[in-house]
Amino acid sequence: MSASNKRNSGAQGLDRRSLGEGGFTLIEVMICTLILTTGMLGIAGLLGVTTQMHFGAREAARSTRLAQEKIDDLMKLDLDTNLQVGVGGSLTANNANHFESPLEGITVRWTVAAHASGNDDLRVLTVRVENLRAQTYGRRTELSTIIRQW
Repeated sequence: MSASNKRNSGAQGLDRRSLGEGGFTLIEVMICTLILTTGMLGIAGLLGVTTQMHFGAREAARSTRLAQEKIDDLMKLDLDTNLQVGVGGSLTANNANHFESPLEGITVRWTVAAHASGNDDLRVLTVRVENLRAQTYGRRTELSTIIRQW
């Protein structure tokens, strides 16, 4: 028998654990389970926050879109004959011809003011959308522009 064969035959009689081929102990499995559970709970918490942020961002985008649509609609109207673009309105109260509620929890208000230049064909338009469905940001969106009689 060669020297390598003698070593191999002697190693076969040794306990498998002494060679590092043993399995996981119950304590090791429990510790790994605890670490995995802690990580999964952290991910679940982030999922909840992410969902709320997504909802808030969607409502903020809706508010901006509604404000822009209202500006586009008002820019098409005749300044001399249409009451919606007549000087007046309020951003805090529902004045006749200067507010609407397109969806539940959303109010669109606008003001129309004479332009500082004194030109009757120019008006300063400010549109405010109050979205009670929005979270922290996007609850109040305000856009201003100058509209002109063509």
